[in-house]
Amino acid sequence: MHMLSSNASLSNSGIDKASSPVEQAYQYIVNCILSGEFTAGMRIPTESVAEVLGISRTPVRDALRSLEGDGAVMIYANRGASVANYSRSEVTQLIEMRAVLEGLAARCALPNIGPGELDELSHLRSRMERESSSLSAWMAAHDAFHNYLTSLSRRPLLARQTEKMRFMLLPYYRHYYSQSLEMEILGLEHDKLISAVELNDGNHLEQIVRQHAMVNVQKVADLA
Repeated sequence: MHMLSSNASLSNSGIDKASSPVEQAYQYIVNCILSGEFTAGMRIPTESVAEVLGISRTPVRDALRSLEGDGAVMIYANRGASVANYSRSEVTQLIEMRAVLEGLAARCALPNIGPGELDELSHLRSRMERESSSLSAWMAAHDAFHNYLTSLSRRPLLARQTEKMRFMLLPYYRHYYSQSLEMEILGLEHDKLISAVELNDGNHLEQIVRQHAMVNVQKVADLA
């Protein structure tokens, strides 16, 4: 799975031209989802993406297949590709599963967290605050915080599953945050997560992470 970039420009200015055409197309499409240019269920115009990036359609199609594997895109025969569109029930289930897995990951991560890891979590938390003026950049920073905490579990399969579910939910949370403007409130929630880590109580941390992941679950699901 590819990592999300914090630069979510609608143009190709944020794309690393040194990367392969497939990587460029992948990141461009992710950027458009982060920015809200591509919303859930919207058809992704292969030709337009290729034209903007100055590449052929073949690497764009390859990128779309990779995104389909990540759960962010659905490809239909004779209809092309669209941003994945999940039902209200499916969004609820994805959030519930993510909450359980991220809680487990945090619990497993706790023995591996020392002063250096705490400093990095605080740095990522501060990055979220710095990016609060840009929803796209804030969401990328938010996911970086959670992906880092999960990675400390040293369980790659678990980390990949939680990242995939976060990816699948991206359009719905983007829609929700754009309406609610709750970034500052969620910033305080992440302070609570860091405080829970500092308490060094695995049961407590797991419950706090689960509760955090379940915040506003019905409001997000209602947008499906």
